Amino acid sequence: MKKLMLFYLLFVLSLLLSAQDFSKGARIHNGQFQLIVELGISLDEQNDFVQQYDLDSLMAAKLFRQNFRYINDSTDWKVSLISPDKVLLTKALSAQSQAEPDLSAIILSEIFAQESPFPVPADLTANYGINRLLDAYAFQQYQNESCFFLRGHKKANKVVLAGSFNNWNTMQNTMQKTDSGWVSCMPLSPGKHTYKYIIDGRWHEDPANQQTENNEHGTVNSVVFVYNYNFELTGFHEAAKVYLAGSFNSWNPEELRMQKTESGWQIPMFLRKGTYSYKFIVDGSWILDPDNPDQLADSRGNTNSVLSFGNKMQFILPGYKDAKKVVLSGSFNNWNPDEIQLERTPYGWETTYAMAPGLHEYKYVVDGQWLHDPANPYTTGEPPYLNSLIAIDPNHIFVLEGNSDAIEVLVSGSFNGWRKDGYRMQRRNNSWIFPIHLQPGRYTYKFVIDGEWITDPDNPYYEKNEFDTDNSVLWIEQE
Repeated sequence: MKKLMLFYLLFVLSLLLSAQDFSKGARIHNGQFQLIVELGISLDEQNDFVQQYDLDSLMAAKLFRQNFRYINDSTDWKVSLISPDKVLLTKALSAQSQAEPDLSAIILSEIFAQESPFPVPADLTANYGINRLLDAYAFQQYQNESCFFLRGHKKANKVVLAGSFNNWNTMQNTMQKTDSGWVSCMPLSPGKHTYKYIIDGRWHEDPANQQTENNEHGTVNSVVFVYNYNFELTGFHEAAKVYLAGSFNSWNPEELRMQKTESGWQIPMFLRKGTYSYKFIVDGSWILDPDNPDQLADSRGNTNSVLSFGNKMQFILPGYKDAKKVVLSGSFNNWNPDEIQLERTPYGWETTYAMAPGLHEYKYVVDGQWLHDPANPYTTGEPPYLNSLIAIDPNHIFVLEGNSDAIEVLVSGSFNGWRKDGYRMQRRNNSWIFPIHLQPGRYTYKFVIDGEWITDPDNPYYEKNEFDTDNSVLWIEQE
């Protein structure tokens, strides 16, 4: 116990006194010592790191050479990959140290706060969003920059902004002190962003932001949206209330209240690329957009205004000349069987539809009969229940070399809930490929060759799973 106490006290002092900061976070949590390690440091820094944290020299050599299997199999430390240049080292404390109060653990908890500084996976995909701020200055957009403002805390020594936009880095965005609070500005892409403030080492959600979401630590993150679209309704100056409702918010009639302007009404918001039906609700009456000639009928026979922007894809179904009605239906329109009707051509049927970046499933409905796209080799599901797959703006291609004798090769992972029917890959020369669009983050996956699950033989990054086998690891960086 004394040796353990001495180790942690020396560890704390080294953190407080050392000019070098090799780790992005360290703490004692749930009976474990956890440490994030940067792999891209120089040889001299590696040696200093080994001495600072009292690591076995052989283990350290394997660590920086990224031989993680040796560490996981041969030492008390366990390695989890966070990014291509960053790992999490975890080591269980002894039973004795967990049973007795440890002064060093108390000191560590005070220094590194009570919440993890490690990256937290988050779903940053959103079809739409508006901000709900108690203080209009808490988050503002100025041309190409977005500014976060934390009012008060004048006695704080240091405030850091951490969030999804900087991979929850606890040191990158130190805020500037002003006469009324703290501010930090940066360019942010349109969309959803989650964040927190670190005030003198302690994590806080934004007190001026009503919009939050739960995280895996049992606390909440604040949520903001960077806008890219403005709905406008001219006239109706005598109206008391005007709302916007559409397919993007499941036609909720009381969520998106519009603001009165000199020319009528408006509501700025984030809207993901795609195709949406919508209407305005003026004092309880639903109306079409008088300034938008584009309209579309829904499954109930109602006519709605339609907005399309983003990637326009052409869908073509050859043949079926005797068909009376052909419809495109998919995950992008909640599998509506009537909304997107194809037009007859001399060669078959076709339509153009704007879609958001991502991986989408779809089918054609020919006179009530559902069928997958015969011209698209990418599918998911089991026959006869196949859905076609299309990747809009793919940012990664899964490739498996060889296996030319295989009948079927799938890829499955955390991005699709580890579906057993996976995503069906296409044979290209001596390879199997599958293009996909993934949100920034960390994913695990495997290939399935005629029913046999294997890791990616060309990917050096892997980790143990709950079945005591390996999963390949993939990172998609923020663009």
